[in-house]
Amino acid sequence: MNTRLAILCSLLLAGAASAGSVDVAVKPEVEKKSADITKEEYVSAHWLRVRITNFTGTKLDGVTLKWALYAANLRRGADTVSVEKSGEMKITVDSNGRYLDVETPKVAFDYVRTHSERSGRRSYKLVEESGKKYHGFHVQVLNGTEVLGEAVSESVRKQLK
Repeated sequence: MNTRLAILCSLLLAGAASAGSVDVAVKPEVEKKSADITKEEYVSAHWLRVRITNFTGTKLDGVTLKWALYAANLRRGADTVSVEKSGEMKITVDSNGRYLDVETPKVAFDYVRTHSERSGRRSYKLVEESGKKYHGFHVQVLNGTEVLGEAVSESVRKQLK
């Protein structure tokens, strides 16, 4: 009997914990601005469409939405990933399953792939890859320092570990 009671209590507590949560859903968007195929130059704009759903019984008033877009540095030997652009905004989300849709500003990413170019009549030179290529995102909903909800792309999650 005590075992059944313990299982019932743990299920009720788990349900109460999940009922008081904020869901963050992110859809990364991309717009190909230009591409010069002969020079292997690519320019694109990336931004995030974020939906914050409040499953709590209280209105989220004045919470902070923090976002970051990450870029991979393609220069040879500089195998790094860094924040290309980040920002934050104050938002308000009504209670009981209501949601708010937010869109971040567009951020340009430009890079050149490794390719060869003709440098003379019969000779070619190798052009190394360079620039910054889109790598992923990180979005958080914060109330002060408390994280209410979070979404991270898989590629960035590996970098944050």
